[in-house]
Amino acid sequence: MKNQNSPEIITIDDQNFGSHVEHWTLLTDNPGTDVPQWLGKALDEPIMPMGLCTQECDMDTETWLIQGPSKAPVQLSQVIAVENNKPQAVKTAFPCFDSPYQVKATIDRIISCKSNTQAVLRLNLGADNIIYAFDNLYSVNHLCYEKDQLYVVNLNAWAYELEAVSDHEHLVVDDPASIKHHRALNAILADNNGIAPDNLQEQIDAWQPQSEEDKEPVTVDFSKMVAYLYGETLGQEDEAWFQGNIVGKTSMQFMDQDYTLYDVALIHDEGQPATLIRIATRNAEYKNFEIGQYIRGNLWIQASIYSKAT
Repeated sequence: MKNQNSPEIITIDDQNFGSHVEHWTLLTDNPGTDVPQWLGKALDEPIMPMGLCTQECDMDTETWLIQGPSKAPVQLSQVIAVENNKPQAVKTAFPCFDSPYQVKATIDRIISCKSNTQAVLRLNLGADNIIYAFDNLYSVNHLCYEKDQLYVVNLNAWAYELEAVSDHEHLVVDDPASIKHHRALNAILADNNGIAPDNLQEQIDAWQPQSEEDKEPVTVDFSKMVAYLYGETLGQEDEAWFQGNIVGKTSMQFMDQDYTLYDVALIHDEGQPATLIRIATRNAEYKNFEIGQYIRGNLWIQASIYSKAT
């Protein structure tokens, strides 16, 4: 069954997605022994999410998505090949967890693999904001996705590395073209009450320094900056770098290990509500950041889509 109204799909080799082994090391130092045991426990208390599917006949008959343990804060997902309604083999397995933070987004592009077991979604939040995320529910949702359809997307992420941003970190911009761009942008926004005009780039190009001071190097304080950069490798755009402020902090426990959960700003355009994401880490070195603090680091971003936006 083929979806005739699907978003753009790019298919790449499975190995270009990278390995989930690295993701499992975020949960255990011994993935080779722990993960098979955990996956067995997950099958003892399974759930089978349906995602966007309203009935079983909407789902791919060649694949099952099984998660578990059913009441655990971390769900261990297994994508299983099925033939004649009988499980044949585990195609892939990965961890995920629930997040309270949602965005409304369309799916611009699906980057999938030849085995069609997993995908990275290019999510368009509007206002030129794009987030790439690994699709936790791709194996059940892929026949349902429609181009230009607005979806409710839950965002979560696992942290590889985190660090505090020092107060008053700054950068001196001394390139003449960059100085002109910075001065022009600030002047134009000031003249327009902080709102970018439709012909912003045209006005920036036309702007000229008004004094010698306008040509001097610019010192930019980026200690309070919110920034997000997705991965550059096709199929691995969900491996991201970010800097943002912590707005919430909680914890969870899974398989006798403690995890710190940080709610952070991933995108924050001036005058707009921040796009928030919940990130998890079990690394004790990263458990002492506080609400209000700015942190940065590397993330594996995931998305779960259960409904269309109304």
